[in-house]
Amino acid sequence: MKFTPKLADGDVNISKSHPLKEAAWLVGGLVLLMLMLYFSLGFLSGLIAMRLPVKAEIWIGSKISSVFEYDSNDYLQNHLDLLVKALPADSSLHAYNFKIYLDESEQVNAMALPGGSIVVLKGLLKNIKSENELDMVLAHELGHFAHRDHLQAMGRGLLVVAASLLLPGDQSSDIVPWIAGKLERTYSQKQEAAADSWGIDLLNSRYGHVGGATDFFTRLAGKDKSHLSYFFATHPHPDYRIENLNKLILQNHYVVGETIPLPNKKIIFKKPDEVRKQ
Repeated sequence: MKFTPKLADGDVNISKSHPLKEAAWLVGGLVLLMLMLYFSLGFLSGLIAMRLPVKAEIWIGSKISSVFEYDSNDYLQNHLDLLVKALPADSSLHAYNFKIYLDESEQVNAMALPGGSIVVLKGLLKNIKSENELDMVLAHELGHFAHRDHLQAMGRGLLVVAASLLLPGDQSSDIVPWIAGKLERTYSQKQEAAADSWGIDLLNSRYGHVGGATDFFTRLAGKDKSHLSYFFATHPHPDYRIENLNKLILQNHYVVGETIPLPNKKIIFKKPDEVRKQ
C-alpha cells in the first residue's frame, strides 16, 4: 500500500476550548500555587523562629543595632538585671546578655529586638508610677523572648534573615535596613496574653507578690485614646489585659502587695554622659 502524506488541518495547533476558559484555569492554577507557597513559607518561618540558635539571633541583633540609635540607661538596666536574676536557673533566657535602651519618642510602647535588646520609649515611662509597673512591662517583654514572639513577628521575612547568615562578609549588611523594617509588626492577642501570663509569674518571683501588675493598664484604659493611638493600634485593649491578669491572680492565688514609687523621673531620664559628669 502506497503512503500518501496529507497536509495537516489548519487548526491543528488551536485549542478546541474557549480562550477565556483556558485563561481562567491558568490564573486559578497560579493563584493556588502562590497560596500553597505562601502558607508553606509561613509554616517554615515559624519553625525557624522556634529553632534559630540564640547565637545566630544575637548576630542578627548586632546587625540591627547599627541601624537604630538608642541611649543606654543605668536605672532601667538595673531593673532588667534584677528580673533576669529572678528567672529559674534552667531558663533558656540565661543564654542572652540582655540590654535595655531608652528612646526619646513620646509614644507609649516598648519592644523586644532580636539578640536580647529591649527598647523602652519615653512616653511609656511617663505613664508609669511604680517600680512594680515598670518591672511588669519589662517582664512582659522578656515573655516575648521566652516564646520567641519577636522572631515569629518577622514572619516570612525571617527566611531572608536566616539565608543572610550564609552570605559572606559585607553582603549580608545590605539587608539590614530591610530587617529593621520588619521589627514593628504587632503581636497577636494570644501572644500578648501569653507574655502577660509569663510576665506576672516573673513579677511574683521578683517581689513575692504581684502588686502593680494591672496598674499601668488601668491608667491607660482611663485615658483619651487619641493620645495613645499607637499603643491601642499595636496592643490588645487594656481592659482585656486587666481582665486576663485578674483571672491569673485569682487562679494562682497571688498576693497583691504594696508597690514601690518610682524615683524622680528626671533621674531616670538622665543620659549616660550626664550621669558621668556628676
